[in-house]
Amino acid sequence: MTQNNLITIVTMWNKVNELSRENLSQQQIAIKLGIHRDTVRRYQMMSESEFNEHLHREARRHPCKLDPYRDFIVDQLVAAPFLSSAQILDHLKEHFPDLPSVSERTVYNVVRRIREEEDIAKEAEPGRSFSHVEDGDWGERAQVDYGEKWMRTAAGRQIKAYFFAMELERSRYKFVFLQNVPFTAKTTVYAHHLAFKYFGGMPRKVVYDQDKKMLTSENYGDYLMTEEFASYVASAGFEPVFCMAADPQSKGRIERTVRFVKDNFLKGRKYVNIATLNEEAIGWLERTGNGKRHAMTHEVPSEQFKIEREHLLPYGLRLDEPEAEAREYNVRKDNTLMYRSNTYSLPLGTYDGPGTKVLVVKNMDLNELEIYAPKDFSLITRHDICPLKGKHISKEGHASSRRHDLLESEKHLRTFFGQWADDSVLTVFLAAIRKDRPRYYPKTVLAMDRIFTRMDKTLAEKVLRDCLGRKMYNANRMAETAETAQKNAGSLPTRTVPAALPNGLRQDDITPSKRSMADYDDIINGGTRL
Repeated sequence: MTQNNLITIVTMWNKVNELSRENLSQQQIAIKLGIHRDTVRRYQMMSESEFNEHLHREARRHPCKLDPYRDFIVDQLVAAPFLSSAQILDHLKEHFPDLPSVSERTVYNVVRRIREEEDIAKEAEPGRSFSHVEDGDWGERAQVDYGEKWMRTAAGRQIKAYFFAMELERSRYKFVFLQNVPFTAKTTVYAHHLAFKYFGGMPRKVVYDQDKKMLTSENYGDYLMTEEFASYVASAGFEPVFCMAADPQSKGRIERTVRFVKDNFLKGRKYVNIATLNEEAIGWLERTGNGKRHAMTHEVPSEQFKIEREHLLPYGLRLDEPEAEAREYNVRKDNTLMYRSNTYSLPLGTYDGPGTKVLVVKNMDLNELEIYAPKDFSLITRHDICPLKGKHISKEGHASSRRHDLLESEKHLRTFFGQWADDSVLTVFLAAIRKDRPRYYPKTVLAMDRIFTRMDKTLAEKVLRDCLGRKMYNANRMAETAETAQKNAGSLPTRTVPAALPNGLRQDDITPSKRSMADYDDIINGGTRL
């Protein structure tokens, strides 16, 4: 331990004891000093002689092979306190190829000591139990399952990673393939192809859940596979085995592997792109997934695989990578997209100006359109595919007709003025209206659309700036100002005819007549009578 660390520990111990004498609770002391309550409790339980003995032990501690990597370990634990010592070891191997040989127990002790010194508590998570599955013959069976995990990009945006995992039962040798969109029958077939290429062969049987990507129906043991998957199974020559419903014990090993991928590989890892993530997965498999001694067998899967590989069936199929099933579609101004002569609604605000696009995945198994945001592949909405033509398919919660009209007016104004930036005059003006009179915001925007878009653009911009400067948020006053400006500019030769109201009346029919101020002056001065 460094001299600075010793000074820090002594200072903290003294502060804890000083505050304890002031009768502060452990929680209050922890908050005041910015440390964990367990650290406060540990210091309170130490007598002065016990504390001095603890310091001497720490001061005499011999240098450790991992001391040069202490800052890296601290950064990893601060960024992701839930990381285990096994994950820390994998991250060290990943970032430092010249890492000296070090035992797992040493890494565990170093991580535990750093947690105590830096007061980084590990987040507790509920456990999960798995049933034991008897070992089969070499090359006999593999198990398959799927998983998903939310990740974060460097910018802090969330994205969900979907993965396919296959494990050979006897050797525990694994393969993982990841996507940023859900798996379909076509990508499931391609994932099998990559797994068998990775293994250099295939087992005689593969065990699955009753998944819709592979099955269309099940009737007491009679399974009907999807056309895509059935064709692949027939060509490859292995036997698919489907578990009974709600029977995870039938494939308990792959259940554990899915959790291993989530908690050891994906947890705390930053997402860059899907290609990089798959490259990192192969590296993780070589270092940890297949390169680390198995907790139950006490054997290294990569060593056991050398035996199992000789018992695998040959695999010689050639499959091209499937075309991207997520295709780009333009978002229309009314927050819809056109798909095979039908329009499908999107949530209000999806349209973000010209060039707005979404990614559409056609899920043939469920006969659905899955619509994703192109930036982070987050799911926007789903729609059942309509077999008819010329229909509008809407969804509850998307834009209503009234909100649709408001959105159209806002977009019309932005298009007319050419102002889409967040700091534009129009954006600032609309925000001011929404804040000043939110109840009348929709009506005011609809009126502004009628008022400004019928004017010369240069003159309209001048009026808009004038209204903003005078904080004029009333639609009638805007109309008067616009009319005056057009008269002064000579662009309003005649008075426009008032628009008809819904009940058939004209605006002039319900607007009271106005007297001039001169009439009231005459009355006050004893002149003209009312």
